Amino acid sequence: MAGHPGVNSGSSNRTGLFAGAAVGLVICAIVGALGGYLLAGDGGDPGEQPYDAGAPTPTAEAPTRTPRSTPTRTPSRKPTGPTPGIGQTLLPDLVGKDFEEAREELRRLGLGVQFTFGRAGDDRAVASTNPRGGTAVKRGITVRVTVVGAPPEVVVPALTGESCKQAARRLVDDGLYPRYPDGEKGQVRNQEPTGGTVLRWNDPVRLYCSDSPAPSGTPTP
Repeated sequence: MAGHPGVNSGSSNRTGLFAGAAVGLVICAIVGALGGYLLAGDGGDPGEQPYDAGAPTPTAEAPTRTPRSTPTRTPSRKPTGPTPGIGQTLLPDLVGKDFEEAREELRRLGLGVQFTFGRAGDDRAVASTNPRGGTAVKRGITVRVTVVGAPPEVVVPALTGESCKQAARRLVDDGLYPRYPDGEKGQVRNQEPTGGTVLRWNDPVRLYCSDSPAPSGTPTP
């Protein structure tokens, strides 16, 4: 046996080569299978994200609606007119105002007022003016004011004994027109109709005035 040492040595080398080749083939097979699995991605879409059980499920958001804008109302413009000259004033727009408020406003501007009323109803609003609002007018002129409704009722004041001028101012303030059958100087000696009578705006009241002393009572016989 000692005479054949080379035969045993060659046989061992061949056996080692076959064993190494077999191990190499097994490793290659394992690596190839693993690479195929990774490339296949378990048969899913390569771009799909892996499922996470802890992540919240996305919900579709409702479209945001833009609220409609409310149209802006342009306020009514005050009437414009020429710049008032010396001794003039710009007539205000009085349409829609209570006619007595309109009268006070015109008086503050140094203007006279003449009212024309409708035939029925109790609407006290101003329907129109002549001249119209926005007109430059001279101070002291009379503005004709048309009222929507009929003239309201007025109770005639008792004026006997007052000065004729003072009585006339009271009548005008109450919406009545004074008349002077005997002149407008002195004191009121009599009036028609008498105090307490119910009239309407623009109705006349006659004032009998005299600057002579009032007659004394009837002498006792």
